[in-house]
Amino acid sequence: MPIKPVQVVRNQSRTKVPIWQMNVSDVIFRHRKRKVPIKDLALFCRKLTYLLAAGLPIKAALPILQGKSLGPVLGAVLPQVHKRVMKGDSFSDALKMEDVFPEFMVGYIAIGEKTAQLAKVCAKLADYYEQQAKTRSELFAALMYPTAVLIMMFGVIILAMVTVLPGYARIFETSNVALPVMTTMLLDASAFLTENIVWLLGGFFAAIIAVAVFVGSRTGKNMLAGAALKISILRQAVNLHLTQALSLLLASGIRLSEAVLLCMDLTGNVRVKKDLQELSKNLSKGLGFSDSLETISYIDPLLCDLARVGEKTGTLDQSMERCLDYFIADYKHSITRMNKLIEPVITLVIGVLIALVMLAVVLPTFELATVM
Repeated sequence: MPIKPVQVVRNQSRTKVPIWQMNVSDVIFRHRKRKVPIKDLALFCRKLTYLLAAGLPIKAALPILQGKSLGPVLGAVLPQVHKRVMKGDSFSDALKMEDVFPEFMVGYIAIGEKTAQLAKVCAKLADYYEQQAKTRSELFAALMYPTAVLIMMFGVIILAMVTVLPGYARIFETSNVALPVMTTMLLDASAFLTENIVWLLGGFFAAIIAVAVFVGSRTGKNMLAGAALKISILRQAVNLHLTQALSLLLASGIRLSEAVLLCMDLTGNVRVKKDLQELSKNLSKGLGFSDSLETISYIDPLLCDLARVGEKTGTLDQSMERCLDYFIADYKHSITRMNKLIEPVITLVIGVLIALVMLAVVLPTFELATVM
């Protein structure tokens, strides 16, 4: 029997204080409160599942979980959560007051409390966050290798231009050998880099700070969100996380419009959040879920089609589960394919750059040896 829907209430009681009116500790603490690792949430839900399944009430389970094993953020806030629970607050309300837990998690735990199935809900949350952590780690691993290789490659090239090429430049200056255009350009770049290394480093760090400030602004977040959704693998991750969350919530009997609201902050993408908020409004007005999904450009057509079938047959939660199985398999396939494509591309780029640098230095060296 479907449970009574949980009212999703946004926490608007906090007054936003300008950063210039805060002291250093306030700024650091506020920054840390918004950084709860997904792996810590998964571990917390898993341990809580074991304790609740063993018959312990939530008031007795929370003190056992306190400690550094769950990470610094959770270790700091769990004593406060326990105090609020001991004072009579519900577990979900105590979590919400700390403002460090995802609204999705808080809303789903509220469902478990209302249905007296908190242990079962925590088990499903542990599965959800473990899968989400695995998805993110796979994406990070896929992007980490090419990023590290490219940084090392450019670092070696710059180091060679600063330390090695100036010596060749002095040798070539004392000879009458005509230098190839490629060698001349490389030596000019080396001279410019060597003479202006301090200014270039200062400009580099200033550019990083400027980019960080811009990304943190509203305009920057909107631009970054739109750009991220144009990348296939990131678009797949959005569809996967959304389907996984909807499958979990709908199977618990929560109303669709409220389930969509709980999913707003899952991806951290401001455009996705805005689109899901609009989607929830359309559902509240009586519009179809599948029709509303089709208006969002980055939603996979398969999700729209299965949502339409689920609406017509009254099995939307099962349709989401079937769609989730496909998205998981497709995402893993995409990660594997991307790794296989990136390796030869990086090898080719490194080979071409090294070959150009070597030719620019070796060819005039051979010419110089012939003349001498």
